[in-house]
Amino acid sequence: MSGQRTTVPGGDRASLQFTEARKQLWTDNAALIGLAPEDAAALVASSGSAQSALDSRVAAVNAAKAATVTWHTAAEENRSLAQDLVRKIRGFAVQQADPDAVYAAAQIDPPKTPGELPEPAVPTDLKVTLDTEGRAVLTFESTRYGGTTWRIQRRVVTSQGAITPWASVDWVYERKFVDQATPSGVAGVHYRVRAERPSGISAFSTPVALPFGAGGNQQATAGAIAPTETSGKEAG
Repeated sequence: MSGQRTTVPGGDRASLQFTEARKQLWTDNAALIGLAPEDAAALVASSGSAQSALDSRVAAVNAAKAATVTWHTAAEENRSLAQDLVRKIRGFAVQQADPDAVYAAAQIDPPKTPGELPEPAVPTDLKVTLDTEGRAVLTFESTRYGGTTWRIQRRVVTSQGAITPWASVDWVYERKFVDQATPSGVAGVHYRVRAERPSGISAFSTPVALPFGAGGNQQATAGAIAPTETSGKEAG
């Protein structure tokens, strides 16, 4: 009896493979192997039912895996968007006379008190290039910790070689700035950036220069220039 019990494998998949491999053979040779026609028919029906159930299970598992991937992808995108919007709200709040009113309206916790956060470090590794539409694209390195945002300033080198004063052109939430109003018909432009958070502001970075050809925005190269003598804390 023990030999009969161990002939059919104990695992679900293994036992199904056993019957699937023999159901037609046992049907064809039923009389020869001592089985009644109804025995063979029952095996065929049972094996088919088990195989169908297995196929349904495999399909359900694959669907669950796909649904899980879809869920995690959607959740990650949602979380990333929410984080970006929280940074934007915090950046807006710090510019207002009553930041707490902004946090209350958004139902988010205000940042730590200024005394608990250090002043942000000066942004580094500024790079500026021209894209295919002739716009200056500025990138830099800086921490995003504590709701940091960045103020971008620009000055122009005229075709006569004069340099205009620094002027604030934007205030961004990402470590990249595309100058939609890149000057044309000038000898070049300079950019600098500083980090701002509720605990304070950094000095401005060492500027980078984007020289143009005589005809305007023709070159896509950038080089660092010496820091100006203007205080890094001034707004413009």
